[in-house]
Amino acid sequence: MNHDSGFEKFLTTLCCVVLALVLAALLLISHIQQKKTTKELETKATQAMMQDGNNTYETTVVSGSSSSNSTSTEGADSTSATSAVSSSSTASASASSASSDDASKTKNEKTRYTAISIRGDSYMEDDADKANGYPAKLQALLQAAGSGMTVEDDTWDMAGTLSQMSLAGIDKQTVQGYINKHTQNGLTDSYDTIVRADLNEYLKDRDDQSYLPVLTMGYHGGWGNDLNELIEQEKAVLATYENGGKDYLVLGSYPSEWTDHTAYDTAMTQAFGNHYISLNSTVTASMMSGDGRQQIAQTIFNKLKELNYIS
Repeated sequence: MNHDSGFEKFLTTLCCVVLALVLAALLLISHIQQKKTTKELETKATQAMMQDGNNTYETTVVSGSSSSNSTSTEGADSTSATSAVSSSSTASASASSASSDDASKTKNEKTRYTAISIRGDSYMEDDADKANGYPAKLQALLQAAGSGMTVEDDTWDMAGTLSQMSLAGIDKQTVQGYINKHTQNGLTDSYDTIVRADLNEYLKDRDDQSYLPVLTMGYHGGWGNDLNELIEQEKAVLATYENGGKDYLVLGSYPSEWTDHTAYDTAMTQAFGNHYISLNSTVTASMMSGDGRQQIAQTIFNKLKELNYIS
């Protein structure tokens, strides 16, 4: 009995020891696993914080906001922003310059006309040889310069503006309106009150509406000594051309009875700008002479080049 009892105690003790060791081992394993899990969690948390920090830094750089980043990083960001603004400004300036150049080019471009239509005073007798007229002399200058433009001579001497308007096809009612006005104002000069009786001998179907108009109206009167009326009549003739008065030349010469030359040129310049030419300022010989008509032709030629109607 004593032997069996001792053996049972030994087994009990051994079991207790084994159980204690197993329990200790389980506790140890549990502790190690818990520590490993904790470390993994800490690592993931650290990585997440680092990622958040990087995102915050990137957001700061993009938005340009102040942050606790280093001064060198802020400086680099500022330099990049300045460079971007500078590049944008340069691009804008280039675009603006290109736009300005295009606008300037468009403004300076002229329609290339194939022919010139000259209407107004011829400064020679009606039955004189047109080869001696300034339109023919202008044609010679154009040919010598290599220009293919032709010149149509629709000039008419000893014809006031009323007759010139009628020859250009202005309706009779408009012309009669000026005649009535002049009569009411007590004007008796034939140029102001009648249209030449031989109008139908010179009247023809027009084919010059697409040409570049050059007007020399006014020397013989017909505008009631009213510069505003003269300008109105000249604009009416210009309006009969297809370009609507966009491209043209207007040549003026003072009537013998007109003494205020400054007022004349000022009014015409205000109305027609640099499309106006004062023949009295460019022609030194008598306009009724061959030399005078040659100078008129040269004056027109020079103005055509100045306004880029011919190259």
